[in-house]
Amino acid sequence: MTTTQAAPQLRRVLFIGTPAAFVETERWLVRHGLESTRALGDDLLGAIVTEDVLDGICSAADAAAVQHVRALGVPCVRMEPGAPVMLLAAC
Repeated sequence: MTTTQAAPQLRRVLFIGTPAAFVETERWLVRHGLESTRALGDDLLGAIVTEDVLDGICSAADAAAVQHVRALGVPCVRMEPGAPVMLLAAC
């Protein structure tokens, strides 16, 4: 008998930018069974990015993180009310 294992479900959302901006969004993610992270990885559901980072007003590490997730084809949305919902819709 052969068994197949389901692919792991992506549940991690990468935050890129100022951590204080993500407090409410992080609570929303937890309530919906998702996990936030500040660490890059290849197991990401998506990324939420602050406006400053998208405008280029950020550290080199944040700019590199945006480039990395885009290169992986990971959905990336702007930090704003409703960002998690937009991210889920993009997946």
